[in-house]
Amino acid sequence: MTRRTAIFDLGGVVLSWDPVRAFSAEVDTAAAQRLMSDVDFATWNRRNDAGRRFADGEAEVADTWPEYAEAITAYRRHFDRTLTGTVPGTSAVVAELAQAGVRLLGLTNWSDETFPVAQRRFGILRRLEAIVVSGRERLAKPDPRLYRLLLDRYQVDAASAVFVDDNAANCAAARELGLTAIQFVDADDLRARLVEAGMLEQRRDVAEPTVHIAERVLWEEARTTGSYPWSSHGSSYDAEGFVHLAYRRQVPGVIDRYFSRFEPEELVLLELDPDRARPIVEEGSTESFPHLFAPLTTEMVVRELDVHEPFNTSP
Repeated sequence: MTRRTAIFDLGGVVLSWDPVRAFSAEVDTAAAQRLMSDVDFATWNRRNDAGRRFADGEAEVADTWPEYAEAITAYRRHFDRTLTGTVPGTSAVVAELAQAGVRLLGLTNWSDETFPVAQRRFGILRRLEAIVVSGRERLAKPDPRLYRLLLDRYQVDAASAVFVDDNAANCAAARELGLTAIQFVDADDLRARLVEAGMLEQRRDVAEPTVHIAERVLWEEARTTGSYPWSSHGSSYDAEGFVHLAYRRQVPGVIDRYFSRFEPEELVLLELDPDRARPIVEEGSTESFPHLFAPLTTEMVVRELDVHEPFNTSP
């Protein structure tokens, strides 16, 4: 039987991208938008995605718009600012597909000079077996040659594969090659379409209450700032690609293995609302653990517990 494959575009599907943020590191937003309009940033950047060196593109801008000679380099210099996080919900879909035995690949229009920034920062990309980057291949979607390169290199049967992209032209090109194409709107729509395609089943709720073990000082900071960027002790959500959770019965073992240097009063257990958090259970080396494939927010937390409380309360 041919193994099913899901091929993901990245920007706008898996990762959120806002190029204005690179320029606004040095000028105000209005000036950034004016620059992007004047130089036709979309076309300029598309050529970088297709393999042109940034130095060559920047030189072209300097020749045509000398007033932007320095400003255009801000995109490359502040590229990390353009990556604003993961697209809500897509990471969970990726994890569910992996659980279902679906092969996961990436096909992205992205400069090979800036793509390593995303690879280093976002752990969710490690869930993909391989990623074809347009800048490395000097071809960009919707050129059918780039799709064929992926299909041939990774021996993908187009008839058993689904391609996900937020660009209509890219989806149309995929269909011409026999792929089932889903134009991405949001993760809920994508998941429903994948259920229709037979790649996923209806979501099953986690029956037991789940908790996240947090350093109390970091959680108190999150309640003030509204942002909790952590996955577990010493590791960020971006780097891991998910937030570590546990069932109540697993808490003693997790604390013993990973939080033994902390005093009990330095930790807090956050019990999550299953309807808001919607964790996914994944197999570990010795047992299964629930994981949250989204940044943990204060709205997801229904109770804050001291570390001894779960053992005095039945689940």
